[in-house]
Amino acid sequence: MNLFKRMNLFLRSSTFKSAGIYTFSSFLAKSVGFFLLFIYSNPLYISVDENGLLNLLTSSIFIFMPFLSLGIIHSTSVDFFKLNKDEFKDSFTSGLIIPAVAMVFGVLVLFLFRNQLKSAYNFPESFVFIIPFITLLFFFTEQLLSLIRNNDEPVKYFKADFIRLIIEASLSILLVVSFGWRWKGRVAGIIVANVVLCIVAFSYFKKKGYLFGKIRKKYLKAELLYGFPIIIMQCSIFCLSSSDKFFLSYFTDNTAVGIYGYACVFAAIITIICSAILNYVTPKIFKCLSEEMVDFKQILKYFIFYTGSGLLALVGILLVTPFLYKYFINARYHSGLDYLYLILSGYLFWNLTTFFYSFLLFKKQKRKILFLSLISIGISLGSNFFFIKNYGIKGAAISVCTSYLIVLIITLIASHKEVRSMKNSLPSFFKR
Repeated sequence: MNLFKRMNLFLRSSTFKSAGIYTFSSFLAKSVGFFLLFIYSNPLYISVDENGLLNLLTSSIFIFMPFLSLGIIHSTSVDFFKLNKDEFKDSFTSGLIIPAVAMVFGVLVLFLFRNQLKSAYNFPESFVFIIPFITLLFFFTEQLLSLIRNNDEPVKYFKADFIRLIIEASLSILLVVSFGWRWKGRVAGIIVANVVLCIVAFSYFKKKGYLFGKIRKKYLKAELLYGFPIIIMQCSIFCLSSSDKFFLSYFTDNTAVGIYGYACVFAAIITIICSAILNYVTPKIFKCLSEEMVDFKQILKYFIFYTGSGLLALVGILLVTPFLYKYFINARYHSGLDYLYLILSGYLFWNLTTFFYSFLLFKKQKRKILFLSLISIGISLGSNFFFIKNYGIKGAAISVCTSYLIVLIITLIASHKEVRSMKNSLPSFFKR
C-alpha cells in the first residue's frame, strides 16, 4: 500500500476524527481566549501592568496545582486501565479527599506570606483565597476531561469544554467591558465558568459510578507515595513554563511580564494543538503499554503524527502572528514579537518531552520522575536567573528555548528503552 493510500485511510479513520474533535475543542477554547486578548490589550479595559498581574495569577495556579493534586489526575488515568470497576471506584473516591484538604492548607500558607507577595509581586490580598480556590476548581474540571478522554468520548469532551468557554468568555467581556471591573472581571469569569463545569463533573462522576466508593487508607497512602515525585515533576513544569514570569517581574516589572506574556500566549498555540492530540493518544498509549506484547509500531505512528502536527503549528504561528500583532494588538506589546521564534522552539521541545513522559507515568517510575524533575528545576531556575537578570525579556525567551532543549535530551536518555523500541519499529512502519 503506497503512502497516499495510507494517508487517505488515516484521514477517514475514527482515530483522525476523534483526534480532530479534541484538537478543535482545544483550539476553539483558546481561539476565543485570543479574541479576548485583542480586547484586553486595550489599556482602556486592562492595562499592561494588570495583564502582567493576570499572568502571575495563572503562574501561581500552576505552581499550586501539584501540591493540591499530588499527581492524582495522572494516577487516576493509569488506574482507570489497571483496576477493576469496584477498585477504581474506591480509589477515585479516596483521591477526592486530598485536594480539598490541600486547598485549606494553601489558603493558610498564602495568608502567612501575603505581605511578602504583595511587596515582591504586587499581589492583592484577595489572591490568598482566589489562587487555591481556582486551583481546586481546575483539579475537578481536569479530572472530568481526563476521564472523558479515557472513556473515548470526544463529543462529550467538546461539550464540556464549550460550556466553560461560553460562560467564561461572555461573562468576562460583560464584566470587563460593560461594568469596568478590569482584571477582576476576567478572574470572575474564570471562577464562575469552572464552578459550573464542576457541577457537570460531579454529575458525570455519579452517572459513571465513580463516586461514593469506600475511602481506603491504602489508596490514600498510594496517592501520597506516588504524589511526592509527581509534586516535584509538576514543580519542574512550573519552573520551566512559568517561573520565567516571576523572575521577569522581580528583575524588571509587571509591564515587562505583560509584554512577554502576550508573546507566550501566541506561542502557546503550539502547545494547544500538541496537547489536544496528546489528550487523545495518551489513553491509547497507556492501552498499548498495558498489553502483554507492546505495539511500539502503533506508538511510533502516534509520535510521528504528534511531531508533524507540532512542526506545522510552529511554522504557521511564525507566519501568522506578525499580521495579528500589526493589526489587532496594541503597539505597547509589539516588542515581544522579536523573541517569538525562541519561545516557540522551546515550547516545541517541551511538547516532545511530554510525549516521552507518558512512558514514565504509566510505569510509575517514581525515582526517574523525581530525578528528572530535580534536574529540570535546577536547569530552569539557573537559566532564568542568569539570562533574565542580564538580558530581561530577551533573556527569558533564550532561557525557555535552552532549558526545554536540555530537558528533552535528558528525558530521551531516561526513556532509552522505549525510544530504542520505537526506533526498531521504523523499518516495519515504512514497509509497503
